[in-house]
Amino acid sequence: MAIAIERPRVVARRAKRYRVQRGLAHLLTYLGLAAALVFFLGPFFWIVTTSLKGNEDFFAFPPVWIPPDPSLAHYVALFTRSSGARYFTNSLVISSLSMLAALVVSLPTAYAIARWRFGGGLLSAFLLVLRMLPAIALIIPIYIMCKMLGLTNSYLGLVALYTVVYIPFAVWLLVGFLRDFPVEIEEAAMIDGCSRLRALVQVVVPIIAPGMAVVALFAFIATWNEFLFAIVLTGIETKTMMVLVTSFTTGGTDMFYGEASASVVLGVLPAFAVAFMLQRYLVKGLALGGTKG
Repeated sequence: MAIAIERPRVVARRAKRYRVQRGLAHLLTYLGLAAALVFFLGPFFWIVTTSLKGNEDFFAFPPVWIPPDPSLAHYVALFTRSSGARYFTNSLVISSLSMLAALVVSLPTAYAIARWRFGGGLLSAFLLVLRMLPAIALIIPIYIMCKMLGLTNSYLGLVALYTVVYIPFAVWLLVGFLRDFPVEIEEAAMIDGCSRLRALVQVVVPIIAPGMAVVALFAFIATWNEFLFAIVLTGIETKTMMVLVTSFTTGGTDMFYGEASASVVLGVLPAFAVAFMLQRYLVKGLALGGTKG
């Protein structure tokens, strides 16, 4: 009888201990997430508030965390005095064109590799190795070629370069998506009268659209954030937003902390906007590329 009474007590103690341990684990998890958010988003929050402060608040003590009278004066100065509109437009045009060109070129390449094993396993490995090459190892021959072809200080030169540089990674991603795509669906479309090209455009592409969104997102962010090629191959008419951001850190910034902060915010927001617009495709695309047929 005593054993029968003791057993429920043991079970109750174990259940209580489990609840305490689970609650402690959840608490530590949330504390870790909060610390990570503060660590990663804290500097960006400070940059955003700095871009909205007045000049007298930059060196105030105690620090002004949130400006009492936020102003967009630094953004106006960035677009008027520092030619921010031109830099922003250059980055937007070059990144968008490079993203579209990378998709157009990498899709048929990836399709040939996935369906006909074009190049065998050697081509896929070669493309991946090309992606691993550091940009600094390519900058001198690329500059010489662009100089000889007259492609420096032009949209065409940067768009062509970014497309070529990003194609290996885009092909590598799309090959995985296309290999996971059921061949039977494509064959059924061709039996119904579609050509292979029409089946690719009207059947395959709509289904692997989430995967292509992942490729487009990575291509846009990579080209938007690229700095080395942009600073070497551009002139005053074609410099990008990243070049403008770094120009505020090369000296003489004592009077331009607000504009420097505003340029950082504008340099980050487009990538956030593209990721937000494609977020519903992003998870589907990553899951599509991670499945095995």
